[in-house]
Amino acid sequence: MRKATPKKTVIKSTPVSPLSFRMPPALRARLRRFAKERNLAEAEALRLVVSEHLDQVENERELAAAERWQFKQAYATWQRYLRGELDLVPREEIQKIFADARAGRLRRPTE
Repeated sequence: MRKATPKKTVIKSTPVSPLSFRMPPALRARLRRFAKERNLAEAEALRLVVSEHLDQVENERELAAAERWQFKQAYATWQRYLRGELDLVPREEIQKIFADARAGRLRRPTE
């Protein structure tokens, strides 16, 4: 009978590839100030700035997509209204609801 061999523990590490580029002195000074204010090394500060910027770009893209969807929905609703396909609540009914609310009167859904 064979002994069960223990599984080897696999440690996964994030692949890292060095990046080298020229940075103007004024920009490098700004990065150093940013890093110092946050008690970070320059490389950590740069990763933080890049990560936050990319997150912001992605969020803006998602927001723009949501706004486009919302506009399309509103436009489709407007088109349905123009074609007479929507049952709208009469303005007088809405004004009555607000008047009742201001007066402290409760309305039942069957009214």
